[in-house]
Amino acid sequence: MHRLLKRQLDRLRVPIENGRISIDALDQKTLDQLLLTIEQTYNDDEESYNLLQNSLKVSSAEMRALYEQLQVKSRKRLEAVIAASPDLLFLLDKNGVYLDCYTTGKEYLLYKSIAKITNQSIFEIFEPELALKFHILITEALTTETLQRLEYKLLIGDEQKYFEARVIPSGIFVDGHNTVITLVRDITKDKEQEYLSRLSNIVFEEATEGIMISDSDRRVMRVNPAMIHILGIPEKDLLGKHSDFFSALITADVKTSIDTGMIQQGHWHGEIEIKHSQKESTLAWLTMDAVKNDLGEISNFVSMLTNISELQVVRDELKYLATHDALTKLPNRTLLFDRLEHAIASSYRTQEMGALCFFDIDHFKKINDTYGHEIGDSILREFANRLTSSMRASDTVGRLSGDEFLLIISGAQNIESITQIAQKLITLFEAPIILEYYDIKISISIGIALFPHDGSSPEALIRAADDAMYRAKQSGRNNFQFYSDELSSLSKEHIMIREQLEKAILENSFTLLYQPHYSLEDDSLRGIEVFLRCTATKMRNIPISRAIAVAEESQLINAIGIFVLNECSKQLEYWQSITKQPIRLVINLSPYELIGTQLTQNIKESLVMHQIEPSMIEFDITEKTLALKNKVIKKNVDELFALGCQFCIDDFGVGDTSFGDITDYHFHKLKIDPSLIRHLPENPKDQAIVSAIISMAKKLGLTVLAEGVESEEQANLLRELECDEAQGYLFNKPLTADEITQIILENKSREK
Repeated sequence: MHRLLKRQLDRLRVPIENGRISIDALDQKTLDQLLLTIEQTYNDDEESYNLLQNSLKVSSAEMRALYEQLQVKSRKRLEAVIAASPDLLFLLDKNGVYLDCYTTGKEYLLYKSIAKITNQSIFEIFEPELALKFHILITEALTTETLQRLEYKLLIGDEQKYFEARVIPSGIFVDGHNTVITLVRDITKDKEQEYLSRLSNIVFEEATEGIMISDSDRRVMRVNPAMIHILGIPEKDLLGKHSDFFSALITADVKTSIDTGMIQQGHWHGEIEIKHSQKESTLAWLTMDAVKNDLGEISNFVSMLTNISELQVVRDELKYLATHDALTKLPNRTLLFDRLEHAIASSYRTQEMGALCFFDIDHFKKINDTYGHEIGDSILREFANRLTSSMRASDTVGRLSGDEFLLIISGAQNIESITQIAQKLITLFEAPIILEYYDIKISISIGIALFPHDGSSPEALIRAADDAMYRAKQSGRNNFQFYSDELSSLSKEHIMIREQLEKAILENSFTLLYQPHYSLEDDSLRGIEVFLRCTATKMRNIPISRAIAVAEESQLINAIGIFVLNECSKQLEYWQSITKQPIRLVINLSPYELIGTQLTQNIKESLVMHQIEPSMIEFDITEKTLALKNKVIKKNVDELFALGCQFCIDDFGVGDTSFGDITDYHFHKLKIDPSLIRHLPENPKDQAIVSAIISMAKKLGLTVLAEGVESEEQANLLRELECDEAQGYLFNKPLTADEITQIILENKSREK
């Protein structure tokens, strides 16, 4: 080593003064070259150390400085190598104690910090089971002097990571003990890829869709069992074959379409019919795609085939269900409107008169309430059977909704012939409907509109026939009436209200009033209920309940509901701007609004537009709404609750709703109907009912509000019964927005 080192030093032309190297006199480049020379000729032992010092002719202090620089340089070089490697590197002794850690740039993969690893045993770092595996691995590596491997998993932060450890004998002795180098690599992505690959194979083999993969020359490389089954061709007859074999199974025009699509777009999909030689054809959906590599060259073709023969049956069934009522099997609203449009168009062409009969079963709700909905459904089915058995083939009878039915009569000769048909329908139900345990007598009321005289669209004709049917109801039921200008006063009022509401919607002729809710404990403001009023002149003497009923029947309620929601949002936005405090506004929702498919979206858009928190809106739902047990209503309530809106059950105590029904919904409040509050002080029965309602509601975690409180005596008794909130003329009548603003500001001042 002495001669080798001297030759290297001479080549470097290291300056020597007085027979010694002066380290301080070396420039950085020469010093780096010197350190590299030493590193190449030096063995890490005492003899080499002394020989090196003598060869360099340096002092002990300079030798220590060089040695330290050499160690630092070697460490940096090693760390640079490790930083470029995906592996962590650890030096452990035979007992599993970590002597050194090299983790440059990959500290995020450490199970613990370096400070908590160095000089610690694997039994102090890992769980006993994993530590024991490592210890066995170290012993095996040192005993056999071979590389050993171990895969394991650790929770790093919140993420499950997979690692591979390779344990190698190092040949380095520390304090007389042999050591091992452990290389640790994060194989989480490899494991995920392995899992996905295994999953892909399972999906390929188990898929119900046929899958075929071809190479760039369109020779079949792989097919799954489903493809073999659909094609009816053995696998051995497919693999390695050109995919042109498929052409013989499809029609020429489909083949042309596929070739064109693959050439122009690189993919094709569509419905095909596969022709088999010994069995019926198979209806299938084919998808073909060209797969390109990184260079943009086609590497494979993938074909997927789905047997939709059974779906064709389902298609026919769905088409039938889409146009027919599930209960009675009669044409539904969709098909009825289509048939009516055709009948109207035909009447214009042929100049023949037609008629639309609108009829329902008299007192059907009472029948349902008396006998139950199952019997009611049986009556509707038998009702439909009698109708269809007595109608002409050219006529269409269908179910509009509930117990409402339509009969479209085409090519009527005159009014007399239509009258005879109507009378035949009345007579048809003189005989009772005989069920298993009951003989039930029913009657019908019929309204008749003529086309094209009474209307040129399905909507106009149905409206006219509906109005005529109301005349029949007002005339004692079990009769028929033609639509004419001589309608009953009720029908006239109904039409007037509908027209005024339609006009009010266009002109925004509505206003809102507000009535506060107060806490019975501290008189604080707890919420504000919204009341709708129509300002049209002709509506001034019409009760709002009557107007709402017409709006619901005429399907105008949704448009009115959107107006109320937008006005409430604007008002809330203003109140929030002047108080900087949350204010809860209570809005009544009609069941007809709740079955709307756009309800949730409309509410969400209005709240976002005016920056209103959903929790500031409370929707009141009546007991009657719950009694409908409608899935769409339940879905809308769930979605609005998830949005953050609050819900209250209104008018509780006078309907058929049970507490069991309430628990199916996300209510936070219950309102006791005013009829139970009106005679509360002097009526012990009402007191008992109210007390029971409050007690049960509180057990369900509901806040209880009493409506219609008009006296201090009522309020005091409600406090004794532990009712939470109250609303009524004792506190305020419905007020304008400006009056409510003053109350809100006064309430804010009291809270300060």
